Amino acid sequence: MITLLNGEQWEEADILAKMYDDSFYYGHLGQNALSSSALKKVLTSPNAYLKSLRVSDTGQALRDGRLIHMSILEKEKLSDLIVIDGTKAKKEFKDAVEEHGEHMVYTESEMQNAYWIADAVLNNNEASFLLEDCDFELPGVAMLDGLAFRAKADVISKDRRKIIDIKTTSSDIQDFRYAAKKFSYDLQAALYLKVFNAEEFVFLVVNKDTKDIGIFECSEQFLEWGNNAVEHGIKMYKYWLEDPVARAQIKQNYVIRGIL
Repeated sequence: MITLLNGEQWEEADILAKMYDDSFYYGHLGQNALSSSALKKVLTSPNAYLKSLRVSDTGQALRDGRLIHMSILEKEKLSDLIVIDGTKAKKEFKDAVEEHGEHMVYTESEMQNAYWIADAVLNNNEASFLLEDCDFELPGVAMLDGLAFRAKADVISKDRRKIIDIKTTSSDIQDFRYAAKKFSYDLQAALYLKVFNAEEFVFLVVNKDTKDIGIFECSEQFLEWGNNAVEHGIKMYKYWLEDPVARAQIKQNYVIRGIL
């Protein structure tokens, strides 16, 4: 049984079936279940997490990432998108966003950029081999320490042992080691292994400019860092956010301390 943060109870099979609906996954579950991105916000500060519930993350990097993922893993969805010839400043683009939502409207330039990046991945022997005999965009849900967590694996092997996550970067591929720590990808890897009960997590990285490909496996130490972050994030959530009274007093009681 999965108990969401708002107290709703779901049979695991029922909620997993519902999670293929993006509006449910990102909307309802975005508010009522934790995720790797939510836990990162909690670790930043309880206020950062509360803000994320009110204001969705936006930006070109997120638009590019979504389109690139779709171009590699869910090509059938590309035909549903509205493509505008011109810039985002164009009235036609703004009108389409107003009618259909920003996540459904892209410029021809954005589409072409995603196409060439996807082409670089799919035509690389090592990358394409890694994606063989796998399922794409598979949702997962689990109760961890009494809290509901959602996740969506970009790629997962048929035997469910290996998860592959696709990342894009504008930096040198060699610098991904530092980006992985900076953006708490260790937390994501550790959490996904728990949610999917998998054994191995691999990052497939593509440079958006040079189209270089990187494949990074996770060491035991990297996953240990991630497990520690997950544990700390859960403790932070339970202390500051689980109880409505404590949540209401965050602005009065929460402070970040340090020595310079």
